[in-house]
Amino acid sequence: MEENIIQQTDPKHITNLSGFLKDVMRLAIYAVERGSLPEDIHMDELYRMWDIKITQQNRLSCDDVAYLQKCYLILGRQLAPATAISLRATECKNARSSRDYMNTDAGKHVRNMWFASFAALVTIILMNLYQYMFEFNSAVWAAEHSSMFNNATYLYTLVTTLTPFMYGAFGASVFLLRQAETQLRERTFDPRRLPEFRNRLVLGTLSGGAIVLLYSSGGITETNVKITEAALGFIGGYSIDLLFSLLDRVVNALKPETPESICSPANRTSPLTRPQNNNRMTAAQAAQNTKDEKETTPQLVPVTKKENDSLG
Repeated sequence: MEENIIQQTDPKHITNLSGFLKDVMRLAIYAVERGSLPEDIHMDELYRMWDIKITQQNRLSCDDVAYLQKCYLILGRQLAPATAISLRATECKNARSSRDYMNTDAGKHVRNMWFASFAALVTIILMNLYQYMFEFNSAVWAAEHSSMFNNATYLYTLVTTLTPFMYGAFGASVFLLRQAETQLRERTFDPRRLPEFRNRLVLGTLSGGAIVLLYSSGGITETNVKITEAALGFIGGYSIDLLFSLLDRVVNALKPETPESICSPANRTSPLTRPQNNNRMTAAQAAQNTKDEKETTPQLVPVTKKENDSLG
């Protein structure tokens, strides 16, 4: 009777432990595919637990649960940075066509980055076309349609200001696409990092415009590399570290000199140099004294011997 009670199905217990068992199976199968399955893990034991838990919907023993926990810890260290969550996000259950792989969490993220990249690219093309049309027809519009020319001038100024931001968004989306390629290949895409990826896209958009504003205001020193503002905006969106390094340089340049900076070790002679000079002088004096001792008269020799005898 007690055995029948133990074998009764607990849906909540089955759901939680079933998911944990599936994660362990994902890690184990991925380790087998890579040819790096640890010796402490036996697939026959995992399949036996799968048959008990998933197929028969019975409880697992405490020893089986402890073995699953051990397998999870070993496989987690063995397959890092791939995790059970990343394998689940890149897993396709019914792979009948390539479209099925795009319905996974990783596939949806890549598709969103495609949309963001092409949307930014189309916007940049339209902005550049309008700038070209305005510069080509500005004289005609100013002479024949003054009101139209004024409105077109305002729009031209707005488009010119927003163009670097769009280049930054394009650079950030390209960076995320390149990062997603590695994550898909190594199956390390973690859907918990989606807020981080979206924040990276926003930061890249803002960085692309901000770095061009710094460049236009003379915040960047001239280098041997000639680069346009559009390319600079793309680079700022692709690598936001460039903007932060430039901001640090600008802030350090604007900081007033403090007494601590004036009296810093870089602006004064290190005290360690003085002993070196003293050592040099001491060596020179020692050489001179040795020379003087060699030139002394022989009459001083007996006196030195008497002193040595008195010390003994």
